[in-house]
Amino acid sequence: DWRLFLEEAPVEAVLVCLPIELNFPVGQAAAAAGKHVLCEKPVGQSREEARDAPGLSARYGVTYMVAEDIHFVPKFSTTAALVAEGAIGKPRFMHWNLFRYMELSDKYAKTTWRSRHVYPGGYVLDGGVHFVHVLQMLAGRVASVRAEALSIEPKLGKIDTAMALLRHENGVLSSLNMSWRARDSSSQGLRIFGEKGALLLDESGIVQVDDKGKSRKIGYKEEDGYYLQLLEFHRAVTSGSPPSISTESAAHDVEVILALLESAEKGRTIKL
Repeated sequence: DWRLFLEEAPVEAVLVCLPIELNFPVGQAAAAAGKHVLCEKPVGQSREEARDAPGLSARYGVTYMVAEDIHFVPKFSTTAALVAEGAIGKPRFMHWNLFRYMELSDKYAKTTWRSRHVYPGGYVLDGGVHFVHVLQMLAGRVASVRAEALSIEPKLGKIDTAMALLRHENGVLSSLNMSWRARDSSSQGLRIFGEKGALLLDESGIVQVDDKGKSRKIGYKEEDGYYLQLLEFHRAVTSGSPPSISTESAAHDVEVILALLESAEKGRTIKL
């Protein structure tokens, strides 16, 4: 009984790593019990939960951090720093294909709370918040979404494929295509195009292309995002300072995916 655990366990902090529909209620209850919380993404399954989560830390006087490991993956944090430094000038548009073929025998596909999900969006919410987080790390908050979605394999859940066009508040356009039922052996990298060049990311790393078309490999230290995430949680708890990943940003990731799902259902652009 997690409620009894939160009442009686002599612990200072908890990791909430549960089916998505439990993330917010258990995370909130843990914070209310005076525990520091590292809560798995997504921070909630609804707009109401996403909008309430950022206030939990101040309300209960604890550290409340969202476990979004991709925020700490060096390939993406290095790329975000390059964009912020102006390595490719002003970013104008981005394109990202994320295709995998999820076998029904896969351990994730066999997880009942995923295949029979009660939260919206299935894998598109579960996995999509990762990708939206990166796009917002690079180009800021998304302001509107136009999307289509479908189910290719019903045994994977209600939705397993989505294609979306995102417009960020600063005018940058992002094309995000994701599927968990697509066979594709080609490179599926993130492409960031700016006024003075581009950054190309794939399994091999980061390549910068300058305004004359010359390319060079960008070096960075490979480290595990999960480990760095735990280090940051420890630092935030012991220092009493906010985590480097804000709950507000993780909440907006959820709102973008929910807008994507609404756009696909209603057939129109959804503004956030």
